[in-house]
Amino acid sequence: MHGRGKGYAIGGLLLALGLGAGLSGCREGQGRTVGAAAGNPQPLVTTVLVQRERPRLSTDLPAELEPYQDVVLRARVAGFVAHLYADRGTQVRAGQVLAVIEAPDLVARVGEAQQRLSAARAQRAAARAALIRDQATLDRLTGASHAMPGAVAGNDITVAEQTVRVDAAQVAARTAAEAAAQQAAEALRALQQYLRVRAPFSGMVVTRMISAGALVGPGGAPMFELQQLDPLRLTVDVPEHEVGGAAIGNRVSFMVTNAPGTQFTAVVARIAHSVLPQTRTMPVEADAANPRLVLAPGMFARVRWPIERPQASLYVPSDAVMDSTAGHAVEVVRGGRIAMVRVTPGFTDGGQIEVFGPLRAGDVVVSPADKSLTPGTMVRVARAAPPPK
Repeated sequence: MHGRGKGYAIGGLLLALGLGAGLSGCREGQGRTVGAAAGNPQPLVTTVLVQRERPRLSTDLPAELEPYQDVVLRARVAGFVAHLYADRGTQVRAGQVLAVIEAPDLVARVGEAQQRLSAARAQRAAARAALIRDQATLDRLTGASHAMPGAVAGNDITVAEQTVRVDAAQVAARTAAEAAAQQAAEALRALQQYLRVRAPFSGMVVTRMISAGALVGPGGAPMFELQQLDPLRLTVDVPEHEVGGAAIGNRVSFMVTNAPGTQFTAVVARIAHSVLPQTRTMPVEADAANPRLVLAPGMFARVRWPIERPQASLYVPSDAVMDSTAGHAVEVVRGGRIAMVRVTPGFTDGGQIEVFGPLRAGDVVVSPADKSLTPGTMVRVARAAPPPK
């Protein structure tokens, strides 16, 4: 009995192990079948439509603010600074006196020039009087000779004619001398006007280089630097492929570091129409109003420069373009499958980008791009909509 029970136990154990293995095999086989039946689903992608329009894009360009006018004032005449009426930070109007210079030598020269002018006028008057007198004598002799032939010697008439010609030459010479003396006197009187140093335009004195009592002159040190601060010139070096947005009257916005978050506006006023060979850029100037003097010359700015094309082009969202060592490409859905299309990117404003390549308006591209997709992959499209503008 004991032996038979032991045999039964061993047989039961072997039967249990066999059944367990069979059940396990059945479950494992059932799992593979479900998985194979389910398969891997087609990837679901979001898409947009390729658009053909004239791009309304913009780019950030560095710029610098400069004074509208800037001049360093120097003395036109030699002398000593007697009075100062402006200092650094003084706002002045056009024609306002900034300083007064004393020049005794110039005053003396003006007096001498006036005296020479008076003498020249007197000499010219005397020569004119002599001409009138001698012309009268010639007329009288000529008249007497005609009235009574032989009454006047021919030699007397000849001498009188020569005298009149000499007098006329004297009058011409004295007249020229008077004109020269007049010009010299006027030049010196004009120099006297420069004894008062005046502002040539309205603006602000940004530097004063002299003090009262200083000796100044044409070859001496400068006196003031004056700048016109309203408006300011916003100078932008525009790359040659982006000069399409450069048109007189266009408005551009810009920002400066001392006023974060504040946008200023300038109007394009001057275009160089010449590309600098060193940088391949074209200088463009825009006028920026500055009534409150918030802006200052020398500040660096970031200009939002508009980009314009003469013709329409294709554009897609920036995240639809893949960048790799092989180049740029977009994933186009054609017949439910992925096709890789090589493109050349153009302008971008961060949200959308201009593309050139074998694309057509209305093509469906994956956005954002999915680098896990390969050419020929079957996909499901979630939506196809125009890119945001």
